Amino acid sequence: MNFIKSTIICLVTIATITVAPAASAVEGVSLERINKSVVKIFTVSKRSSYYMPWQRKPQVAAIGSGLIIDGGRILTNAHVVSDNVFIEVKKANDPKKYIAVVQSIGHQCDLAALVVKDKSFFDDTEPLALGDLPSLRDSVSAYGFPKGGNEVSITQGVVSRIEQMKYSHSGFELLGVQIDAAINPGNSGGPVLIGSKVVGIAMQALRSSDNIGYIIPTPIIRHFLNDIEDGEFTGFPDEGIIFQTSENKSLRHYFNIDDDRTGVLVSEVIYGSAGDGHIKRGDFLTSIDGVDIANDGSVPLNKHIRVSVGYLVQKHYIGEEMEMEVIRNEKLVKIKFPLAKSVSLVPMEHEKEPAYFIYGGLVFMPLTFNYLREWGGKWSLKAPIPLIHAAKYGYPSAERREVVFLKSVLADEINIGYHDVRSQIVSTVNNVPIADMTRLVSAVRNSAKNDEFTKIELENGLIVVLENRTAKKATKSIIARYGIKSDTSPNFRQ
Repeated sequence: MNFIKSTIICLVTIATITVAPAASAVEGVSLERINKSVVKIFTVSKRSSYYMPWQRKPQVAAIGSGLIIDGGRILTNAHVVSDNVFIEVKKANDPKKYIAVVQSIGHQCDLAALVVKDKSFFDDTEPLALGDLPSLRDSVSAYGFPKGGNEVSITQGVVSRIEQMKYSHSGFELLGVQIDAAINPGNSGGPVLIGSKVVGIAMQALRSSDNIGYIIPTPIIRHFLNDIEDGEFTGFPDEGIIFQTSENKSLRHYFNIDDDRTGVLVSEVIYGSAGDGHIKRGDFLTSIDGVDIANDGSVPLNKHIRVSVGYLVQKHYIGEEMEMEVIRNEKLVKIKFPLAKSVSLVPMEHEKEPAYFIYGGLVFMPLTFNYLREWGGKWSLKAPIPLIHAAKYGYPSAERREVVFLKSVLADEINIGYHDVRSQIVSTVNNVPIADMTRLVSAVRNSAKNDEFTKIELENGLIVVLENRTAKKATKSIIARYGIKSDTSPNFRQ
């Protein structure tokens, strides 16, 4: 559930550091036993380039942390092992590295489960047990491996905040915990404990602060582990509702909401989402699964903490039915519908080859957050304005399920006059509205086959026209000259 569009904050995924104390006892628990269950992870990854979608970036070696859990598995962050081509793991005080592979990965919640091919890796180890959600002011210990070191590092901190927060790896909002302990490169995926019980996994840090870290709490971890029991991660559900708070009395009175009734006003229902066809714009949402929603859009997490209403949705699994109560036309209505995956106009992709299509030197792509992140952490200030606006304020509709844009032009005689056109959203091809990338590819190919010209209208009013007879021939020579193997990504090849 979304409150209009969330603000972008500068969070970075991290992968630890501090001086490891000698083995002693924490609340009577043997540090030696805990240390044997904390794992150092070595990865080699090779990610796709979204700026040059026909090629991959150079391979990168990195380190992270993990913990041994039941079932002979290692739990870590998804961003530690994403796009991996090779993974090794080692235990503290053991020089031997073991080959590991990803068993299941949940990019949405930034979690992954690994298995080790050589089962002797687990000799003399004990799986760490999951505890409960910590409370505010609880003291916690974050375990991980220093960058450039081989011994387990432990940092102490205090739980300072529990709320729905944006996970920087996926951009999805889930329950998270803030601690006032440093979480640094190398710490990603390491366990955070109270005594011997895991209360979270180190996830990310606030770039502008040295002592603010964020961890994935155990309710999210358990949801992930339950989800992958069938061998597949389906993800956290989303109902597809955009709402505004109703703290203003005049707003509530205008919609004839009694003073003793609380809730939020539905501003939009995302096209194609779980709520589409069930919830309507203008509905006043009062409760989910029998839990009342406050006028500020919050619900109780426990007796002491309130969080965003999205928490109630994300307790469910995809396919489960959820009940909402809404006031519609001044009547209280109960509505049940099954939950589904999140739907967005501009997605964040993981471990996929970016889609692209080249015709006459014109390079077309669907807009993704991966592409915007090519401008760095401050992409919302640096990326092209039309694309920023679409990503921050756009929602899917029947007319537009994806944002397709003309990324750039590979200069050639055939496209003289268009060489400086870049980062412009496509409206139509030969007067055919472009709802998604599939429609664009189909429209251009049909035009190339049947028409004399292909006319592309852009949202900024610019019109690009190519003569098909010469454009078809030129495409092959252009991609050869630029060292591009194919004029399309694999998913659009004929």
